Amino acid sequence: MTNKGLLASDLTISRAEHVLLEGAELELAPSTITYLYGENGAGKTSLMRCLSGLLQADSGKINWNGQSITSLDSEYFQDLIFLAHALSMKAELTIFENLSFYARLRGIKDPKSLIDDATSQLGIAQLQKRRFAELSAGQQHKVALCRLVIEPAKIWILDEPFVNLDKATRHWLAALIQDFAKQGGVVLFTSHHEIEELAIDQRIGIEH
Repeated sequence: MTNKGLLASDLTISRAEHVLLEGAELELAPSTITYLYGENGAGKTSLMRCLSGLLQADSGKINWNGQSITSLDSEYFQDLIFLAHALSMKAELTIFENLSFYARLRGIKDPKSLIDDATSQLGIAQLQKRRFAELSAGQQHKVALCRLVIEPAKIWILDEPFVNLDKATRHWLAALIQDFAKQGGVVLFTSHHEIEELAIDQRIGIEH
């Protein structure tokens, strides 16, 4: 493998003394889409949280473009968008306020036009002033997906990104992922079933 992309080697992840993954190997190259599958409880979300820096592995290494993701010189966390199945949005804030928060974390000082564009693409522009808690599950998921349009990134780690989406939005998301990969992006996603709209480069299964 070249130094480009994400490389996880010999990862062991446990929770409450229960080993979820042992000696896991993962190689995600630029311009590729990887489908991570397995039964509920197999460790897919734990692996994604570990790759996103939210869960510490018991052992193993994770490198991004040849550097450890924990290195002071690493740009990994600036390059990464992780969309968790449990959406990381503040219930009491509006759509606009939530998306502005994430955009400003990325150094976007005036994100209004980007938010307008993203919410328009997803058909929720008229809801920008509505609090996140007041939205349906499908609308909440669309808000999270807006981050993929607004924020610059080089790697997307997406936990169940196609859940609670209507057919039109599924096609929109598949096209967005495909385009991101064509431009050199790295994509890792989970789903309960394979997504027909996506040309998948790599399939990785996790078993209990």
